[in-house]
Amino acid sequence: MQLEFHQLDRLWEHLRVHHPGRQRRLLASLAESGQQTPIVVVAVVGQPGRYVVIDGHKRITALQQLGRDKVEAVVWPMSEAEAVVLDRSMRLSEHETALEVGGSWLSWSSASAMASMSWRGDSTGA
Repeated sequence: MQLEFHQLDRLWEHLRVHHPGRQRRLLASLAESGQQTPIVVVAVVGQPGRYVVIDGHKRITALQQLGRDKVEAVVWPMSEAEAVVLDRSMRLSEHETALEVGGSWLSWSSASAMASMSWRGDSTGA
């Protein structure tokens, strides 16, 4: 499916390490061949037409730099937490830095704790 950039929440983008050389190669590849791999998103609960980006932040950035306004995406039919855990487990074979892995798990655990508190109706965290 095609999504417009304004429909995307890029909550997990800050956890990725920026590699300028890789980003330049990605930009060149997208300019030459177009988008070959869709980004991965999950639907935002209670907000029709909004999606959280799980994978593909760098592709989005490159497509924006190329002046595009849409991105090809696949929607995983699961919760954000499940999608983040699945994405992380699929990346274990890639060479991620300890900072990326640790930051992902820390952010995910914080997000899970907040979701749990809102589910229980507990805004104090006690």
